Amino acid sequence: MTAMKTQLLLCFCLLAQCCLAQSTDGLDDGYFDPERDPIASMVNGRLRLVVSEEVLVRSVVVKLPRVGLVERVDRQEIEGFWWLTLESRHAEDLEQSVFVAVRLKPDPEGRYFADSYWTACTGEGCGGCDFKLQMDGCFCRFDKPGEPGTPGACYQTSSDEPLLVKVPLKSARK
Repeated sequence: MTAMKTQLLLCFCLLAQCCLAQSTDGLDDGYFDPERDPIASMVNGRLRLVVSEEVLVRSVVVKLPRVGLVERVDRQEIEGFWWLTLESRHAEDLEQSVFVAVRLKPDPEGRYFADSYWTACTGEGCGGCDFKLQMDGCFCRFDKPGEPGTPGACYQTSSDEPLLVKVPLKSARK
């Protein structure tokens, strides 16, 4: 009887070990990896971020260092696709604007991952760039900083190379 209890206990331990191995997701390794980890999830009809804004910003800045002080991270539906958007000041000139939009792709479970397509709008003499397909992409929302009535410009960069990269979930404090 004791041998049977021991075997049963070993079976339960093995089963528990298998369940634990299957339940661990990618975030357990301490990194956000855009190739395996979702950015957002649809909850009650609203797209909610499942990764912190700080981690997403660090993931973008690795490949797009012109992103400076981030003013807003949001989700927008543009032309039938959900996009992760970042509005920021330019890293080298705080009077200039940088707007980044990364297209999101859903999976059957309602999770949204970073697509490889993205676009960035960088201001020149513009305090606030924005992106609308109806306006042929990037445009300047505001006049040149400090010079009312002087229109600014926003230049568009688009790519089908992935923008987000694998980063640690916790940042190294300086």
